[in-house]
Amino acid sequence: MSKNICAYFENRYSLEERSAVKSVVIDLNANYQLFIKRLFPHAKIIIDRFHVVQLINRAFDQLRVKILKQQGDKHSRIYKALKINWRLFHKDTEKINRSKTQYFRGLNE
Repeated sequence: MSKNICAYFENRYSLEERSAVKSVVIDLNANYQLFIKRLFPHAKIIIDRFHVVQLINRAFDQLRVKILKQQGDKHSRIYKALKINWRLFHKDTEKINRSKTQYFRGLNE
């Protein structure tokens, strides 16, 4: 795949045009970084925001599951809070309604 991408840019744009590129936005695929430096020598590589947020969310979920496994007691309050209300941890803080009383299922409060 990288051969096709390299060939596309090398055949379609001159080195002078590619050198004028200031930034390139990519996902977290390490293979892209290898040939982007060659194709666009003066460009800064920027990782797109979506993939950074996705990586943070995955890491957060892995940590949450690790803590769940360490709890041992599946009837404990901490275990139930982390297990049942996992969506709440991913919610934007600005979208949380702090004035509204909410019943937490499984915690009985």
